[in-house]
Amino acid sequence: MSVTYQCQRCQHEFTVADKDLEFYRRIKVPSPKWCPQCRMQKKLAFWPFGKFHLRKCDLDGSRIVSILSKKTRFPVYKASNWFSDKWEAPQIEFSPQKDFFEQFRDLQERTPHPHQLGIKNVNCDYSDDVWYSKNCYLCRSLAKCEDVLYGYRIVECRNSLDITYCYNTENSYDCTYCFDVNKVKYAFDVRHSFDSAFLFDCRNVNNCFMCWNLRNKSYCILNKQYSPEEYRRKLKEYDLGDAQVVETLRKKFWELVAKEAIGRAHYNVKTVNSEGNYLTECKNCRETYLSETSEDCCYVFRGLQNKDSYDSVGLFNCELCAHSVQLTDCYDVKYSIFSTNCRYSEYLDSCVDCEYCFGCVGLKKKKYHFLNKEYSPDEYFELVKKVKKELAKYEKNNYFWPLNLAFVGYNLSLGGIYFPQDKEGVEEEGGFWEELEETKIGARSVAARPDNIKEVSDDILKQALVCQKSSRPFGIHPKELDFYRKNNIPLPAYYPDERTKERILRMGNFQPRQANCCFCNKRINVTFSSNLNLENVACDQCYLQKVV
Repeated sequence: MSVTYQCQRCQHEFTVADKDLEFYRRIKVPSPKWCPQCRMQKKLAFWPFGKFHLRKCDLDGSRIVSILSKKTRFPVYKASNWFSDKWEAPQIEFSPQKDFFEQFRDLQERTPHPHQLGIKNVNCDYSDDVWYSKNCYLCRSLAKCEDVLYGYRIVECRNSLDITYCYNTENSYDCTYCFDVNKVKYAFDVRHSFDSAFLFDCRNVNNCFMCWNLRNKSYCILNKQYSPEEYRRKLKEYDLGDAQVVETLRKKFWELVAKEAIGRAHYNVKTVNSEGNYLTECKNCRETYLSETSEDCCYVFRGLQNKDSYDSVGLFNCELCAHSVQLTDCYDVKYSIFSTNCRYSEYLDSCVDCEYCFGCVGLKKKKYHFLNKEYSPDEYFELVKKVKKELAKYEKNNYFWPLNLAFVGYNLSLGGIYFPQDKEGVEEEGGFWEELEETKIGARSVAARPDNIKEVSDDILKQALVCQKSSRPFGIHPKELDFYRKNNIPLPAYYPDERTKERILRMGNFQPRQANCCFCNKRINVTFSSNLNLENVACDQCYLQKVV
């Protein structure tokens, strides 16, 4: 029988379904007393999204670039040093008289962490959470990518700039949630398309401009069909290398989308018996978002190839995992962060190839460790049993970890983007705020941004632009300038992180709300961003009839 609770944090009622209670019993964790949104918010507070910092490796003094600043409360080692045998993880003798999390925090602060998450990369020093990639700059969360700048959550993308949540995207710019596209600019939710600009919800289109809801079309402008010759002639009327022209078109395009486009209640593709948004080839998933090829998952935010996992953010190829952040290739791991290829463990931080470990930090290839100290199997299980009994008594493990164990301040986390709070509110909940380090311009002078890319000289590489939103200075990378020139794109007006945040929030904040289908008036749940201001939102059946 399902159970209804009042969230201990926001006081809203929420229901834990029968199958959820069964799963929690199966993996031996208590039923949550916080609602799904509050649980997600707290875990997102542990996923950094701060600026990249120049700093030194705390082992050998070499220069590194990391999202962990010099003020980080634990040592930070260059990843190659961290994976080496040049150091040994510290350990703590557990004291039953002390709070477990106080001891865990002490161990966390003594233990080195890698400066960058990811492996097997070439020339990706200025990126994080990067895997099997080459020549990527100021990117986050990427795999098998090459020659990408300012990308976020991308897979198998090449030669592109300012792309967010894209797969198999090439030679493209300012794209959000695009799959299998080439030479596409200013696009949202586009698949199998090329050589187009300003698209919304289009499939298999080419040579289209300022269009929405198109399927299998070519040479269209504002959804009107033209001959190839007419299309090319009309397109010459727009100088897309001019910043003012592009900004005017961008404003007009989103106004037209809001008024004319038919929006979907969700952006799920090839899903079976699933609820959530931005799901691809998922089965039996509920309240799951930004996930692909997953099955029987619930309350998961961002995932790929997962099974039977709950209440987590950032899972890849995991099974029977719960209450965790950024796990890769893990099985039966709970209450853990940034760990890889671990099994039968809880409360891990940055561990690799471990099993039967509890409250451990920075361990590699270890077994039966508690607070990094090795025990016999019998001693280990007895100690874990005692500590879990104490944690259950105070219900601390219902809420994941205390916020003061996060790597960065709340304002520099994904939680701060999706669930913004003020400094006072964060500190009241035990979290902390972290002011950005001042960006140094150095020898660069501040330049006025030329309106047209044709007016930009190489001198811009030695100068700094000032973000029109945050007032933070930023530079132009040589590969970036070359890309703008080749593709007739004006210089950006905003700092790279501000551009990424705008695309992130355009996808939505994943707080379900209700609306009526614009055709049949059926009541439907929607989770797309309210920033899109869509006037016409359709249920699945009506959308398929009208668009597909």
